[in-house]
Amino acid sequence: MARAILTHNASHPGTGARVPDAEENFFGFGLPGGITSALECEPWSSTLIFEDQLRTGNYLEWDDFPCPDCLKSNGKFHGEISMTLAFSPARGASWGAEYCETHIEANFGVYHRRRSRETGAVTLQFKGLVPPEHKNPGLLYESYQVEKLRKWAPVRTYFGDLGENGVRGERWRLKVRLLCRHGISTPQRFALLVTIADPKHAAPVYNEMAVKIRSRFSAENLSLRPTVRIQTQGTA
Repeated sequence: MARAILTHNASHPGTGARVPDAEENFFGFGLPGGITSALECEPWSSTLIFEDQLRTGNYLEWDDFPCPDCLKSNGKFHGEISMTLAFSPARGASWGAEYCETHIEANFGVYHRRRSRETGAVTLQFKGLVPPEHKNPGLLYESYQVEKLRKWAPVRTYFGDLGENGVRGERWRLKVRLLCRHGISTPQRFALLVTIADPKHAAPVYNEMAVKIRSRFSAENLSLRPTVRIQTQGTA
C-alpha cells in the first residue's frame, strides 16, 4: 500500500503534471508529493484504496461502481480518473525474462447501450475508459511489452480524462483480474488506488463519494500509526 500511495501521488518534477509517454525512462512515475497531498483528499477529489488478494483463475468486480452526481450532466460523465495498482509478483529465477510469474490487470469504465443495426435489439456493452499509462506504441512482441508496456510489472498506473464533452454510460464497473503462468497457484495480494476528480477543482466530489460509499459499502478511513523516536543524551 505504501508503494502504491507514493506512486499514485507522484508527478513530473518539472511540470507538476503526470509524466508523459517516452519520458518515464528518465523520470519514472515522477517525484512523490508531500505527506499531506498523499494522505488527504481535496474537496474536488476522492481516493479509494482497495487491499485484497486474488487466486488463480479468479477476479474481483465492483459492478455499478458509485460515481458522484456532481460530475454527471445531461446523461454524461465528466472528470478525470487515475488508478495505481501495486503488488509483489511471484518470481521464478529459472524462467529468464519471464521470471515474473503473476500479473494483475485492472480496468475501469462504463456500460453503454448499443443498438444492433440488423435486429434493432439493444444490449449493454462495456467500454474501458481508464487505460494504462506509458503505452509507447510499437511492435507488440513479448520483449517489447515487458520493457515498454510494463507487462508483468509490479506497479502500473492508469489515467483517463473524460473530456469536456463527457461520456455516456448506464453504470460504472471496476474489475481486477489475476493472470498467472508456469502453473503458479499462490494467492496474490494487491493494493489498488482509484481517484475520481474534477479537473476544474469546483465540484464537491469528496462529500458525494463519502455519502455513496458509506451507504453501499463497508469502508473506513485510512488508519495511520505515528512513530515517535526519542533520543536521550547523558549529562556529565
